[in-house]
Amino acid sequence: MPDFLYQLLLEWGALFRPYVRDIALAMVATALVVFGDDLNRLVRRQTVALHFIWRTLIFILLCAFGYGALTIFLTPLLATQLAKLSNLWLPWAVLAIFMLLAMLAQRKRQL
Repeated sequence: MPDFLYQLLLEWGALFRPYVRDIALAMVATALVVFGDDLNRLVRRQTVALHFIWRTLIFILLCAFGYGALTIFLTPLLATQLAKLSNLWLPWAVLAIFMLLAMLAQRKRQL
């Protein structure tokens, strides 16, 4: 690989570096949107025998606190893993993860 192309890729990766946490948050949020329906369906199956008030309360807790907690706990974990990548590989990994999430969303007919 020519030096100028290598340097260009390193500089491109360096542009991503300050935004690793924001990128991780976007990835977690996107994953929750893609898989949230499955999680809701799972909880609905588990709570179908409960009274309407309990089911509603569980749904509110799941949406208000469950998804929030997942976002709060998963974002730093993913950001840490992304930060470990070199500037050469960081943009490619980000692109690949978002492409994977997009393909999963399309497969689930969300696109």
